[in-house]
Amino acid sequence: MTSRVSLHTRIVALAASSFGFSLVSSAFSFYYVKVFLNHYHIEESWFQLSQTLFMIWNAINDPLFAYFQDSTNFRCSRTRRESVLYAAPLFALSFLVPWFPWGDPETLQPWVTGIHLITALCFWDTMYTYVGLAACCLFTELASDNEARLKMIRYNHIGCLVGSSSIFILQYMSNQLENFQAFQVGCVGVAVLSCLLHIYCGKYAHTEREIQQEKDVKCGKPKVIKSQEYSYFTLTKQILFNRDFLAFVITNFFQEFHRTFLSNFFAIFADQLIVKGAIPSFVRSLFYGASSAVPKMVVILGTGVVGRFGYFKVIRYSQVFMMVYGLFYFMIGMGNHWWLMLFMLTESIFADGIFSLFNLPLSDIADNDLARYNRRHPVTSMVYGMNALVVKPAISLSPMLVVKVLNTYGYDHLKDGTLTATDVRELSSVMFNLLCLFPCVIGFIQFCSWSFYSIRGKKPVEITCVVLAGGNECST
Repeated sequence: MTSRVSLHTRIVALAASSFGFSLVSSAFSFYYVKVFLNHYHIEESWFQLSQTLFMIWNAINDPLFAYFQDSTNFRCSRTRRESVLYAAPLFALSFLVPWFPWGDPETLQPWVTGIHLITALCFWDTMYTYVGLAACCLFTELASDNEARLKMIRYNHIGCLVGSSSIFILQYMSNQLENFQAFQVGCVGVAVLSCLLHIYCGKYAHTEREIQQEKDVKCGKPKVIKSQEYSYFTLTKQILFNRDFLAFVITNFFQEFHRTFLSNFFAIFADQLIVKGAIPSFVRSLFYGASSAVPKMVVILGTGVVGRFGYFKVIRYSQVFMMVYGLFYFMIGMGNHWWLMLFMLTESIFADGIFSLFNLPLSDIADNDLARYNRRHPVTSMVYGMNALVVKPAISLSPMLVVKVLNTYGYDHLKDGTLTATDVRELSSVMFNLLCLFPCVIGFIQFCSWSFYSIRGKKPVEITCVVLAGGNECST
């Protein structure tokens, strides 16, 4: 019975989804650029084209899937948890597509590898969006008070922490991609485990509204069917022209830009700046795994700080720190390998850890939208979808920009061994400059945009919804 599922069980089910999501998303973002550049040898023109098409598809699918989940009553979209449940196998399959080349990479025509990347990115983003939207809405709708949401963040990041170990496991199994067949076997295991965890979430992550509607049906009240009193374009306008929403998505865009940069190029930059043999192979694998795992640990241990000071101040202080830290390390220079590892790890912690808090302001925006327009039911998916419409292009723009810069300085010829020692040093210097200047520039832009966010330390609007025969009436 839905009503018998405790809040703790529902939070654990949501954390299982975070575990499964982190297993595949961490590995996908960490490896796909490196695999297609270094293993499949994709041409830059095809890489840029695939990223452009990926960016366009990103912009289209998020708001469409959001409206679909908020407005339809199909079995695969009737509730948030059922969206996760029925999409789980396809999500796992989308993760596997990049790791199995369409022939021998050494003899394939360039267009085949290009189409492979386009297919992999678009299929992945389709399922990533569908499952991710539903999971994010579960975070908002599972409970409405800040204490419960902070508990969800803590549990979710325990799941994410365990899930991020997929990078370390795959690195260790494949000897840093030297044994590609072992890497493929490991990816299959990761996909299967992720699918099972999402299925568990889909069975037990019931929202407050779902539980309330079941009680009302038992009392003889008619079941409320999802519908929209506003058109798609009206809903889009209502959400997009909210000042708090605009301030948030600009901040979020550059956070995703920075986070994607580190996720996609962390291993590439580390391989170049920390020469082979400078540190033990096991330490290098542990370092790569820590780049994903440590930010989750910081979030788990830091939820008390967020609860005490509020997410607005924590995000604000992080922006100031990254500006100062990036400039400071730029002035010091590369130094030794161990200090460079510490710098890269710290940058990863702030980029990924602060991003993990962004569901809190977005949930507050969704809560306030429900109260402001006195909606019959929440349009949480639309709020998350409009956020993704603005933010997700950063996932493509970031690697496009960085690959263009690196190839300008000869990265595409690095594997051929045709670069001189001077060229290699210049390429390493460019990589280091990117590592240092990104947090400075991005932190400054975020500091300005975040200043316009007005909810700040206020608690989200408490909303009480009573299901009546004529629909939902909400009071604040």
